[in-house]
Amino acid sequence: MKHARSRARSCLALAAASTWTLALARTAGAQQDAPGSAASGAAATPGISYALGVSLGFLQQRALGSSTHTAFIPSLLGLAYVPIAPRVFLRPGLRLGYTGLNQADASYGARIEERGLQGSAELGICYDAWLVPALAVGTGLEYRSLDFVGRGIVADSDAIDRQEWLGLAFVQAGVGVPLFRGALVVEPYTRLQYTASDDRSLWQLGLDLSFAL
Repeated sequence: MKHARSRARSCLALAAASTWTLALARTAGAQQDAPGSAASGAAATPGISYALGVSLGFLQQRALGSSTHTAFIPSLLGLAYVPIAPRVFLRPGLRLGYTGLNQADASYGARIEERGLQGSAELGICYDAWLVPALAVGTGLEYRSLDFVGRGIVADSDAIDRQEWLGLAFVQAGVGVPLFRGALVVEPYTRLQYTASDDRSLWQLGLDLSFAL
């Protein structure tokens, strides 16, 4: 009789312990899956991320007659990625570029050289997958310096030299290739650009290299 009672007590204690353990497990699971908890929120919604890099642009411009000139425009690049939906990000960005590393063809004796700085802000949207398609619109300002350069029998003169500020706007589409688990994104792009008071701009092809911070 005593053995039967002790067995019954042991079974009851074991059942109570099992019930308590199950209740704790369910409570912990409910807290972990609750909306707004730190663990589930961080896993479900990534935060804002940033990237810095360089951009190599090749702007096609009308030249004399039917010929075209390719202006090389290197730029510094800063991007932010703001999540708005699963795998969809708003991508605001800033660019600061330099123009004038190469000049249009002209005679040796007399030519006009153009140099300047371009600053622009853009807002894009991209989709994060094996490839990262992106579409952006942007606007900015260009500070341009025009200098008349004479050589040989042509006297150098600053009579027609001037500096000017020009507004610009563009639409850009690109496809990024993430490398090293997204630490580096290589994005070739094409851009249609309009520059105020300068109808020479046609289109721009380029390559963005951005490194995640």
